[in-house]
Amino acid sequence: MTSRPGPGAAGHRGAGAQRPGADTLEQRVGRIAAEAAGAVRGVHDAQPVTVRLGDRAVGIDLRLVTRYGRSVPAVAEAVRAAVAGRVAAATGLAVAVVTVTVVDVLVPGVDPVPR
Repeated sequence: MTSRPGPGAAGHRGAGAQRPGADTLEQRVGRIAAEAAGAVRGVHDAQPVTVRLGDRAVGIDLRLVTRYGRSVPAVAEAVRAAVAGRVAAATGLAVAVVTVTVVDVLVPGVDPVPR
């Protein structure tokens, strides 16, 4: 698999330039993964970091902000399962790995809730 920065990575356009507004497969996979992760209970925010595409498989690295009071390992495992299922269903690609990094835990009453 080749490693390619996910959506939002500055300056990455890939080998074949696309017309403005056209999403690459990596961008679509990243968006699908972030939406699937964000739907998991206990996830406040999810951002794709890297999408690695192979011929028939994909690897995804995500950064999450979770909510206080939830088991971080349980949330991470639920995110892995949700992302793998949604990406496979939407793209037909096998998901080789979903790496989850929790970058923050949102604590109600302590942390401001971003809008």
